[in-house]
Amino acid sequence: MFKIFQNFKKEYLIVFLMSISVVFSGSLIAPIEQRFISSLTENSVLMGLTFALGTLSLSLIALIFARLSRIYGKNKFIIAGAALGIVYPLIYATSTNILQYMGGKMIFGFAGAAMGPLLIAYLQNHLSTEKNQGKLLGYLYSAQSIAGSFGAIFGGFVADRYFLGAPYYLQFAVLLIPFFLALKFFGREKEEIKKSEEKHNYLFGIKYILSKPYLVYRFLFEIPFRMMWSVEIILYPLIIISFINSSTVIGSVFATQGIVAMIVLPFAGKLVDKRSYMTGMRWAFFIMGISTFVMAFSVSLSMFWILAGLFSVGLAIGGPARGVLEIKNIESEYRAEIIAILTIFGYLLEALSPFLAGILLTMLAPQMVLLFYAVLIWVFFGIATVVLKIKLKNEKLNRG
Repeated sequence: MFKIFQNFKKEYLIVFLMSISVVFSGSLIAPIEQRFISSLTENSVLMGLTFALGTLSLSLIALIFARLSRIYGKNKFIIAGAALGIVYPLIYATSTNILQYMGGKMIFGFAGAAMGPLLIAYLQNHLSTEKNQGKLLGYLYSAQSIAGSFGAIFGGFVADRYFLGAPYYLQFAVLLIPFFLALKFFGREKEEIKKSEEKHNYLFGIKYILSKPYLVYRFLFEIPFRMMWSVEIILYPLIIISFINSSTVIGSVFATQGIVAMIVLPFAGKLVDKRSYMTGMRWAFFIMGISTFVMAFSVSLSMFWILAGLFSVGLAIGGPARGVLEIKNIESEYRAEIIAILTIFGYLLEALSPFLAGILLTMLAPQMVLLFYAVLIWVFFGIATVVLKIKLKNEKLNRG
């Protein structure tokens, strides 16, 4: 059963175990968090602010931590992030008012900022010497998808079986896994730290991305990718309800997407290794663009359901393709900072997109809003393709 892991390096396995533990722990509270927060306040503004605080604190701190890690080392920050990870579930579980829960959200943001981008950067540095980068990333993302799906089911079961706050205590127990792994592995691993590095301003990361043609392509790809992914939870239920008013069907559609991602991701990784990361990016663009466009004109539930599954194929291919692109186009010295910037950008898009969808829904039917996002995918595909060609041509001229 465990033979598949025998050929994997220790560094990959450590990140693999830590990341799926974090994903699983987060999904445990997904079914009950809204209900728990509603028990603390009936103010919808405070509810929205509470959900946003984690993202906001992570976005504000991630770049600072990434830059400091170049001076003090990634390992210290990864351990600190893992340590904070066992604090916030207990704050959530014991909250008697919304302000206490908000405090937990801010600690969650600090934990994510300290560990998330740096752990990704650490993994990418080690995968840079591997031949099957896409396959390894595909395995990781597939495992995360499985962990997220199972965690949500299990968290809901625990809450129904015991009490509403029980998943938070279970989350604490699961997050002990990455904490002890971080202590054991990153606490002992030797790390080369450059104390005398030349200082640069906080615009360095943006300039670095803009100087690399393929990173610009990656940056532009992130816009429709994140925006569409973050509005599924709003638009899909509204469209499905127009066919059949069933919460079970809504959940089944999302479950189908998760199952498709689990199956496709390992093969998507192999595709990227065999055909190149740019082939993967283009396939992701095409599949997402076509499926979303046709989905907007669905005339039946079955048609919408199948196209939602097809869209998940595009998302799955895009994951390993983006990861391999980053590995091959970011220098190890700057990786943590660039990953932090891309992470922050992604979170900001996830915050903006639902807000934009809410405005559009006041004027358009849900399927027409979905059509708007489909057009957005094709627009950014065109922009990204043109910009890449121009930058590669200019790069070639400069070399000549």
